[in-house]
Amino acid sequence: MDIRAGMDVPKVYAPRSGADAPGTQSLSRAAALLRVIATRNSVGLRLSELVTATGLERPTVRRLLQGLMREGFVRQAATTRRYFLGRALFELGLAASPEFDVRGICAPSLERIAARTGDTTFLTMRSAFDSVCIDRYEGSYPIRTLTVEIGARRALGSTAGGLALLAKLSDAEIETIITANAQRLSRYGALDAAKLRMMVRRARKLGYALNRNDIIDGVTGVGVALEGRPDLPDLALGVAAISSRLDEKRQKDAVEVMRAEAAVIAERLAHWSEMSHRPG
Repeated sequence: MDIRAGMDVPKVYAPRSGADAPGTQSLSRAAALLRVIATRNSVGLRLSELVTATGLERPTVRRLLQGLMREGFVRQAATTRRYFLGRALFELGLAASPEFDVRGICAPSLERIAARTGDTTFLTMRSAFDSVCIDRYEGSYPIRTLTVEIGARRALGSTAGGLALLAKLSDAEIETIITANAQRLSRYGALDAAKLRMMVRRARKLGYALNRNDIIDGVTGVGVALEGRPDLPDLALGVAAISSRLDEKRQKDAVEVMRAEAAVIAERLAHWSEMSHRPG
């Protein structure tokens, strides 16, 4: 049996604001479009949905999409007219993956967490105001909480791992992110800005992120953020299960397992960073 969340359709995903030069502004807007498409790449998005999501004018969105399609970063389905990420992004990803194989580095730890807890384990990476699920391992327990698909991009704080990453930021950063994502939060279930602020406060008090029926009724998740490094992405581990299974004792047990593996991952990442920066 699987418990799966509904699909994420962001209502507002504005490009970064600021007094940027025209070229930089266009780049920021194009990046915002790519991030929006990434949230629904399995089914694609219409032009009208991209206009709503970014808050940009329709001619601007169309012009940017045409440029992205010429470069192969976006494609449009001939039958549905929906937009998808293009092959060029996949090729760039392949080129980047040997440089930093975060999934490969973390996979043994995720496998051990899933084996020890028996529940679904997630690896989450921060991407600006979002979190991205970059890997997932299923435990042995027959009722699986597959609430987030690999590759899914969600508002930061709407998953246990994302909440762990959000809670470690400064108060000002947290407020900026929650405010920017406020209109998107209801897409994940019973979540809004006020509840997310409460969850951040609770995470700081507990020392780990906790989502207990706060987003999806009957689903509980706990998350632990890895120690950040300026030369590495912000990562977090998460475990999710049905709430009746993940009681307070098992929550703490899962957190201890994740903390132990977080230390292992941190050591492996530090070794990778040291080796990758050596000359020759």
